[in-house]
Amino acid sequence: MMENKAAVIFAKTLSLVFHPLGMPLVIYLLIRWIDPYYIAPAQADFFVFLLLITNILAPAASILIMIKFGMASSIDLKDRKERFAPYLLVIFYYIVSYSLLRYYGPMLPMEVFSFFLSVIISLILSLVINYFWKVSVHMLGQGGVFGSLVSLSILHRADVTLFIIFTLIMASLTAYSRLKLNAHTPNQVYAGFSLGFICNVVVLGFKIFL
Repeated sequence: MMENKAAVIFAKTLSLVFHPLGMPLVIYLLIRWIDPYYIAPAQADFFVFLLLITNILAPAASILIMIKFGMASSIDLKDRKERFAPYLLVIFYYIVSYSLLRYYGPMLPMEVFSFFLSVIISLILSLVINYFWKVSVHMLGQGGVFGSLVSLSILHRADVTLFIIFTLIMASLTAYSRLKLNAHTPNQVYAGFSLGFICNVVVLGFKIFL
């Protein structure tokens, strides 16, 4: 009994640490660290960091307000029907961020714009799927991180082997937590990871932006 309780606490901790709201920031940090072709002035980095941190804090605060007023049961949004409004909020925040970066921000590599666009597209697709079936957004974020690393290796022939191993371990722990908490079925976990991976590989790999 105690072992099972400890496993549940461990799973909840993993779900919080690897929450999807923080994954775009993880991706951007990896891009800056790994990609030898990434060149941007300090003020550009600060602007992107500010937007990414805002896109963590603002949605989190919005969801907590929804929980307080009974519009959501938890920050994990386990109930599929509760996800519509929070999804729209996060998508809105990222569209605003993308617009600020693309049209009013400092000079940045095209990959940065593609990265923001990949987040928006993956969230929109996840929202559409969520209307019929619940997909794991935690694993959507993990698939996005993995897809970004694969894209970097393709675009700039960067050696990301160790980072890919770390990412797969992170994704495995996240999948374990979602399954242990009965938040998703295995198929929902696989679907979330695959969707995040495909969106990032296609959009970031081909440098697609608006």
